[in-house]
Amino acid sequence: MQDMPKHFRAQFNDRFANFIRGIGVMMLQMELEFNSHLDIDRLSKALDLTLDAEPVLGCRFVTRWWRPYWERLDAGSRDVLAIAEDTRAYEDFKRAIINPYIGPQIKACLLRTPDRDHLLIKVAHEVSDVSGVKQIVGTISSTYSMLAHDPAYRPEPNIYGDRSIWQVLRHVPWHAYPNILYDYYAVYTIPGLFPVVSIHLPVVADDDRTLEYISRTIHEDFLKKIIEYGRQRNATLNDVLEAAFFHAIAATSDWDHKSQLRVRITIDLRRFIPGNNAGGMCNLGGMEIINLGTDLNDDFDYTLKRISSFMKQRKARWMGIHDYLGFAPLTTFFPHSVMKNILVRIIQSGMKIGNDALVVANMGAIEQKAVTFDIAPIKARFLGTVDYPPHICFWFDSYNGVLNIAAGSWPCSKKQIERCLDEVIILLNALSSERAKDTQSVA
Repeated sequence: MQDMPKHFRAQFNDRFANFIRGIGVMMLQMELEFNSHLDIDRLSKALDLTLDAEPVLGCRFVTRWWRPYWERLDAGSRDVLAIAEDTRAYEDFKRAIINPYIGPQIKACLLRTPDRDHLLIKVAHEVSDVSGVKQIVGTISSTYSMLAHDPAYRPEPNIYGDRSIWQVLRHVPWHAYPNILYDYYAVYTIPGLFPVVSIHLPVVADDDRTLEYISRTIHEDFLKKIIEYGRQRNATLNDVLEAAFFHAIAATSDWDHKSQLRVRITIDLRRFIPGNNAGGMCNLGGMEIINLGTDLNDDFDYTLKRISSFMKQRKARWMGIHDYLGFAPLTTFFPHSVMKNILVRIIQSGMKIGNDALVVANMGAIEQKAVTFDIAPIKARFLGTVDYPPHICFWFDSYNGVLNIAAGSWPCSKKQIERCLDEVIILLNALSSERAKDTQSVA
């Protein structure tokens, strides 16, 4: 086995996630439910071995005035697994913020009931995005299964796996760079800032930081109808859900028809890497803004067509990459501590004037084979990042044919988020009913 380095370089996306830690809870979680019990000793060992399989996970994030870095933890300083005595302790763990400065960068909690286990895996955003969390859980689960047959099993450490954005940019032809840089200003920055004031839910921020996760579930038969509805209109499930959120946010925000209909969406840049796999554990995400202006009516198909057309156009122009040509290079001229203060103040100022667009993130599908700990969980879902009020992040993911739509809330935003999620479900129900009518008409 190769010697483990003591330090690792912090990449731009590590630093960016740390820049914005001041605006919200910068952690990602995956929650699994099993209809039987896991082997606790083997689970604990698999978690510990994962800290070596992806070495950056077994580090703490060290901040410096100029450039931060990752520092490996000693073996006695990296306990990962906690056993919850009851549901209350489990929920307390779920709300607890993982500290990247202490490490390790993953934590796990197991809640055991008479007939089932609940497993929660928590990851600091500095080290990973959603796709990285899938990879982490996949490594833990495969190691857990291997240990059942070979107690001496050790996954090979991925010491030199590429964690940089260059693993994406190297696949972008140089002749595309001018268009991407143009889009940074013309499609992303300017439409994201002007006209001032984006649509938002009526949340009055307070100091209560009691975190709660709210979700709604769409089961397989219902989901198939929604997918088919989109397919008939040459739109993806993502397009349909984004359109539903636009209408739901407008309906539950007392929209004045002057605030801009803007949402931010997340893009997994692994889509530009052959095989869609990163070299190492990392953040490889991008952002886009869908801006419908003030043009929204009761015609859902009209909204869906606009969003679908926008997404097709952006996918043809290296969607999500523009930040790495327009913004990332600027950060090389500023010390980390300075950039962190500047960026947080800019974002907070935007929130105060209501000009920071809500986030609606597609977390993608959770593959069953990647979360199988000898047995597959009966339920699996993501818990995403949660910004402080009044800003809100929504997300959706799927597992085994079931779609989960969710958001993190604070006491001041809970009712508004529940209303919005309920409105999304009402809209999607109407679409599935419309799909049923179309089917009957064809028959």
